[in-house]
Amino acid sequence: MYLGVILNRVFRIKDNPLFDYVAEHQDEINKVYFILPIEDLADAAAVKRDYYHKVVKGFVSALDKYNLHPYIVTYEKLGELVDTLALSHVLVAKDIMSYHKETYDYPHVKKAFEKHNITVIGQRVNHYFQPTKTFNKQQQPYKVFTSFYKANRQDLVHTPKKSYQYKQLAKNAEKGSNQSDLKLKNNKDIEKLARKAWNDFLNDDIAHYNKLTDDVTQDFVSGLGKYLAYGLFDIREIINDLLEGYDSDETNYEGFIREIMFREFYYVLMSQYPETATKSFSKKYRDMQWSYNKSHFEAWKNGQTGYPIVDAAMKKLNRTGYMHNRLRMVVSQFLTKNLFIDWTWGEAYFKQYLLDYDNASNVHGWQWSASTGTDAVPYFRMFNPIRQSERFDAQGYFIKTQLEIFSEVSSKIIHDPTKHKTKFKENYHIEIGKDYPEAIVDHKNSRDYVMHKFKQF
Repeated sequence: MYLGVILNRVFRIKDNPLFDYVAEHQDEINKVYFILPIEDLADAAAVKRDYYHKVVKGFVSALDKYNLHPYIVTYEKLGELVDTLALSHVLVAKDIMSYHKETYDYPHVKKAFEKHNITVIGQRVNHYFQPTKTFNKQQQPYKVFTSFYKANRQDLVHTPKKSYQYKQLAKNAEKGSNQSDLKLKNNKDIEKLARKAWNDFLNDDIAHYNKLTDDVTQDFVSGLGKYLAYGLFDIREIINDLLEGYDSDETNYEGFIREIMFREFYYVLMSQYPETATKSFSKKYRDMQWSYNKSHFEAWKNGQTGYPIVDAAMKKLNRTGYMHNRLRMVVSQFLTKNLFIDWTWGEAYFKQYLLDYDNASNVHGWQWSASTGTDAVPYFRMFNPIRQSERFDAQGYFIKTQLEIFSEVSSKIIHDPTKHKTKFKENYHIEIGKDYPEAIVDHKNSRDYVMHKFKQF
């Protein structure tokens, strides 16, 4: 066969199932063409776009060391390329959820290749489970995480590492060229940096994992979400590492494994219910009359809500592409509950900015906050942003790193400027409503409105 191997979002040299497939089927392959289609991130935030390109360039440089030279094209030109190469088959990752556009995912590209009379071979590269292997006795996906976790946790086992020879891969591979506008200069091996960061986490921070999950001063706890979003690791490598170290600290290791299982849970649900990318999982809420207040949405996006914990989190996201998971829950609940704005607006905004964006996790995380998803937070358990701030940033350290105007403000009043606006003006010469916005909504009134709207269903 004349095989094209699609490398986008599988940006790793080590433990790459695509390379392993080529090695195992070399007797069936006449020629192999490694192809790296570049995503269009024109509507993404610059911080996300730049990071994607940095990873791509580092990967291409790493491939070059092994005499592997992919064809680099845009997705728009991919059809022309496969016709020119006269491919008979393409090998494509079938379980990636982190593409910037839906049209790049497996179901869409599979249809596109088949229109060119090319046989598509789907390969697991990014998730641990085959979705249908996780189903309940009724052959349906679990819709409650605890049940999914209990039924499938035992299936996490040590798996052998991939063994392939780079020389053999290069021997059958055609030398490609860069047919995109991407300039392949100033490259860093991001996979190497990611592996070092992961090893550092295993050697140190994982021992404090359960505490770090609520430390909002951190950009992230392990960084694993970002590494997986770009395919810098195989999740099975991660599971191997966790199982090997498990006996040294069962509590923290199990806590981390549980988070990985959440990722798998959401992946299975999204693969079986793709319509929930834009519709409420709970069908009864699909007719919810959300607010579409654009001025409120702009205030939320720009960190101008008058609630410091929300504003600090959004400003950091806008600047860095990072947001701690605890803060994601805070700002998503604020948008969907306090402002009662459609969760799809927030999900789309996160997609523009988050470096670790994963469609399944992001969508279902938002639906959890909006109380429209499976196993979601009950609508009556609505976060109070001031209480969340006092609990998870008690001294205001995080707020002060993002809102410099509050650098000298006492932790006793920093969480609720509107309530303490007299003290802000007298003690710090900060006029609330002028130098920093007053709260754009009252939490109690918002809560009453949410209760009223949800009780209608």
